[in-house]
Amino acid sequence: MSPSVTFYEKGKQMTHHTAVNKLLEGYTCSESILMAYAPYFDLNTEVAGRLAAGFAGGFAQGKTCGAVTAAAVILGLKFGPGLTRNPYKKDLCFGMIQELFHQFKKRHHSTSCGKILILSGIDPGDPEQMKRLRQNQICNKIVYDAATILDNLLAEEG
Repeated sequence: MSPSVTFYEKGKQMTHHTAVNKLLEGYTCSESILMAYAPYFDLNTEVAGRLAAGFAGGFAQGKTCGAVTAAAVILGLKFGPGLTRNPYKKDLCFGMIQELFHQFKKRHHSTSCGKILILSGIDPGDPEQMKRLRQNQICNKIVYDAATILDNLLAEEG
């Protein structure tokens, strides 16, 4: 699947704000990212939210951050080879995903949801501390950073 217009034509500079607003509306980190970018890829927003639902909380196991996973899905939509099996596009897509992980790790020292929470002073095993997650706005920063990195990567290759 390839977008029908370039990312710049639809005003990508505001997408990271849209993603954070989705999070503030009560969507998960992964839903917020995928739903914010869905219109740029002619993807139904509700379908995007459903696709992303299982990524949140590091696949509900504290593994890879849902915001990072959703951003990787968007990079696949933009740069993936699809049915062409073009090795150049595959390499480009993998390179973009590696860069996403590299930049995210520079900001948060990990791509693991559980480790990011621990580094932020939240014990993922403590239900009371997890209730404070939204109050502490930890995921707001995570979603904002993942979307900002994604915006830049999407703009890089136009």
